[in-house]
Amino acid sequence: MKKWAQNWSASNGQPNYFEAVWNATEQYYKSSNRSINPDHQPNITFEKILGDMLALAHWMEPPPLGNALRQIARANAVPPNLAFPLYDDGNRYGATVMIIDQLSYLLEQLALDMRERCRQINVTAPHFQSYNQLLRALCSAFDVGIYNLNYDNVAVRAWPGAFTGFSPGHAFNAGIVHKRMQWDFIYHLHGSVHHSLERESGSSIRWQANLGATFVDGHHGPASDRRSEGKLFPTSTLIAGGFKLDQLLVEPFQSFYAALVRHVYEADAILIGGYGFGDPHVNRALQNRMKSAAERGEQRPPLMILDWATNKNTSICRDDLWSLHSCNALATNESFFHNSGDPKTPLTSELARDGFRVNGTHRIALWIDGFIEAVPHLDLILRWLDG
Repeated sequence: MKKWAQNWSASNGQPNYFEAVWNATEQYYKSSNRSINPDHQPNITFEKILGDMLALAHWMEPPPLGNALRQIARANAVPPNLAFPLYDDGNRYGATVMIIDQLSYLLEQLALDMRERCRQINVTAPHFQSYNQLLRALCSAFDVGIYNLNYDNVAVRAWPGAFTGFSPGHAFNAGIVHKRMQWDFIYHLHGSVHHSLERESGSSIRWQANLGATFVDGHHGPASDRRSEGKLFPTSTLIAGGFKLDQLLVEPFQSFYAALVRHVYEADAILIGGYGFGDPHVNRALQNRMKSAAERGEQRPPLMILDWATNKNTSICRDDLWSLHSCNALATNESFFHNSGDPKTPLTSELARDGFRVNGTHRIALWIDGFIEAVPHLDLILRWLDG
């Protein structure tokens, strides 16, 4: 994405706002003068920078549409270390337009890049076959619904008959999503490589099955979609960066998120695969479900996390942002990161012996040796999720 940002800057003759925000964020994190656990240090990711670019675009909007804090912090002056060549008294929206233009370009390049990666997936490769085996086993034992937080089409290729929320005519049908009682679905909560705008200036998202077809991933020109606090958002087929609750306001994302909350409460068992617990809207849906069960004295649904960790030491707890966020999301403490080998039932003993960390109190099992590497333990996984 840094390379894409450089290309945009060179072709438009404008400053590289992505790079400027990235460098400023690095500087800000390094300026902390107090001791902090290195594992608790927030990471700089492209999503963090895209979110801050959007905040900067709003900051640079002229009164009364921009951020009033600019008056408090800078007496309405522009940031001292950033150049905005197209911003002056005669063109007060120039800075906002150019920042959002670069942001839109980066989102389009992200969609193109992910689409090309997905076109190259080898469905005959052993890893894909292992993934397919895991998914088939789950579908044979349960009514399954998948919420994909990435943009890839791996699940769709492994389960081509799953409902995606789009009608046979490829248009999104919110009514069907909200009325649908059965499961057997794959919902792409943050967008998909199969998403395309209906036309160059359109806003409705359609499903394009052929990844080699023509796609429209965004608009060119000034953004006009205002959401919370009057912030302008670019039209995009993907959700990336900050202010995700704002980004979820448009379809199909709003309906998918509403369905997620409902399904989290309906689920008899939950399997979480490869999730970094970095999305507060997803974390809160899980947290509310788990807290609700505890407050009513109900048993939690059995939950399993399939993940990968560098530190394979089973005698200690992880102490990083992943563990902190996951503990909050699951309304628990860090004790389930211990491989306690809860001996109350033969199943938990088997899981612990085979490398799972188990906490019977919270009904959580954690596997940290890789998603595909869990496939040999399918029998144990299915038995755990079956309760």
